[in-house]
Amino acid sequence: MGDFYGIKPGTVPGFAEAGTGRFMSVQGMPDRTVQHMLSFMGKLHVMYETDPLAFEICVRHVATVIEDQRREEGRADPREGVD
Repeated sequence: MGDFYGIKPGTVPGFAEAGTGRFMSVQGMPDRTVQHMLSFMGKLHVMYETDPLAFEICVRHVATVIEDQRREEGRADPREGVD
């Protein structure tokens, strides 16, 4: 696996999906929410540094659950058809 998927420590996405295909700017989120996001990303970085295999398994599991949920909701993967 690469370098934590190219995510630098202390960063969060600039935009987040807010459901039903809507995206919102992280700047518009409550401070508490942003702090939780930063804390979660920090914990992921520590897990990656401590046990890369555990990190990989957890990230892949979460991605699979999200994809399964999208399929059940009848939503297509937005990455499909992109080359």
